Amino acid sequence: MPTKLTEKQKATLWQQRRNANFLASSKLEGLSFAEVTLDAEQAEQRLTALRRQYGG
Repeated sequence: MPTKLTEKQKATLWQQRRNANFLASSKLEGLSFAEVTLDAEQAEQRLTALRRQYGG
């Protein structure tokens, strides 16, 4: 018997599908993007830098 997904799992799945669809449609239009993957520490460092830059 299949189990239901939690709200967090649904959100994660939706985000993954959204990203895949965006990349696929961009490719059809002749655009290409490098997927950015950051671990938690790198993301925190980037947020800190952006907050300093934009005064947040």
